[in-house]
Amino acid sequence: MAINIRTSYDSFRELRENNSYYVDKTDIIEEYLIHKFDKAVLFARPRRFGKTLTMTMLRDFLDIRQDSRDIFAGLNVMNCRDVVEGYMNKYPVIFISLKEIYGEESDSIFSNLKLAVSELCKQYPELIRNELLEEEDRKILSKLRDQEANEANTIASLGFLARLLKNYYKKQAFVIIDEYDVPMAKAIGTPEYDRVRDMIEHMLSFVCKTNDNVKAVILSGCLYTVKNSTYTGVNNIIPYTVLSPNYASAIGFTDDNVKTLLKDAGLSDRYETVSEWYDGYIFGRDKMYCPWDVLSYVRSVLDGSYSEAMGPESYWVNTSETSLNIIRGFLGKTADIDESFERLLAGDTIDCTVNVNLPYHRIHESGENLWSVLVETGYLSKAVTENMPLMPLRIPNKEIQVVFREEIWNYFKDKVDNVFVKDFVSALWTGEIQRAEAALNQILEATLSFYHEYREYSYHLILDGFFTGLGYIVHSERETGYGRSDLIIQDPAKSRCIIIELKHVKDENELEKALKEAAGQIVEKKYESGPRYEGYTTRLKYSMAFCDKKCLISEVSGFAGKSL
Repeated sequence: MAINIRTSYDSFRELRENNSYYVDKTDIIEEYLIHKFDKAVLFARPRRFGKTLTMTMLRDFLDIRQDSRDIFAGLNVMNCRDVVEGYMNKYPVIFISLKEIYGEESDSIFSNLKLAVSELCKQYPELIRNELLEEEDRKILSKLRDQEANEANTIASLGFLARLLKNYYKKQAFVIIDEYDVPMAKAIGTPEYDRVRDMIEHMLSFVCKTNDNVKAVILSGCLYTVKNSTYTGVNNIIPYTVLSPNYASAIGFTDDNVKTLLKDAGLSDRYETVSEWYDGYIFGRDKMYCPWDVLSYVRSVLDGSYSEAMGPESYWVNTSETSLNIIRGFLGKTADIDESFERLLAGDTIDCTVNVNLPYHRIHESGENLWSVLVETGYLSKAVTENMPLMPLRIPNKEIQVVFREEIWNYFKDKVDNVFVKDFVSALWTGEIQRAEAALNQILEATLSFYHEYREYSYHLILDGFFTGLGYIVHSERETGYGRSDLIIQDPAKSRCIIIELKHVKDENELEKALKEAAGQIVEKKYESGPRYEGYTTRLKYSMAFCDKKCLISEVSGFAGKSL
């Protein structure tokens, strides 16, 4: 059947009114309001998992000024009589997003906050027209609306609005704050961080602490970064993170969601590809996918923009600059961290104590904190369904592997003359062994400081990063023939590829022997068969042997370039 996929909508009402494909996630409304209600909750998920869509859905369901039956018609929540009769369009709602509250200096940050509060106040014309509104309150409301309020009244604005709404509607207000932690994430590492953190925590404290005007506060964000705040009301927030079994499948796509979507799109045969590239997350005890990736992939196939030659894309790349900066800040710092990166990229797990209560300013204190943040922001996932004191972590899928590879390349390219990299790659494509060998040895000399102890995967990682950074399709440890080739580099535009097998030795005298072993492995295990089947007419095969910063390269026996 024809389905209308729109990835740009983060407003629930807009999505429904425009007949866009929607995976029904309305069960969270009943789960929260009827079964697991708390005064202040945080739904913490990585970016692009549907937090904002969930927050606007809750807003549209609760908002007393809306009639939302048409946009919820046919969805699961309408089957729950208690929640429909008790909550649907029955409460005043304050909804604000903090994702645009950032800037280069404190004045610009505060100006953006005043603008957001101003736009919020303009949504309630009934308050300013209320004849029963006290004159002092009218003045404050007018100043907030006109961006003329002082800092104290701006920070207290959510609590102030909740009181006005309670007086007007005679009902407590729901306060929904989307992307509450973005201002702190944007300010990390700047002189403004402490002020921004204090400003946000103080703002939250007016509605999270005991407040008879507030029915509940619902937050969304990536990290639970306000625990142990000096503002005691903020410490009352109940966080539901990626480790929490409760609400685990409420935000994001489950395996069943993905299978249904693919079936509806007529793409059930692509399930394995979607799973390999965009699955791999375990939230609580549930297997989850990133909705942004899955929808973007399906849409590209349906609208004809998908390239079968290039394969799936990394749609999620660069959606969180903060996390990428964190990765860059740790690369090359210690042997333990470097080794952990290598193990993760090799497909292994690392064991870590995950701290889900980590404030942004403590991220760079240790490697343990780094891994915790990468779990919370979606760059890593736990590898088991049950939580453990030492949690095994892994890269969730191929898409995130690409992200890590590109960050390795970004690290190296600042330390290695790009002339050597391009010369090395060019020499491999033209079969000039001596030139490739000379260039690679220059590269190893420059990158020696990155690695504290060389292993085979150290060299694997360097080469992987170089080719990925130059835009080639890189397959690492890919099954082909009768085994798994270390690296297959593809250039679909020219129908050519490079097959590389690596060996590492501790004694330089063993380099020649290792070189022959690598060459024999390519031939005996028929690593060339996969690329040949895929139509690559030029297939270059190389064995490489490494000892510390020395490398030997050889073309594999029988190499002919063009297939017969």
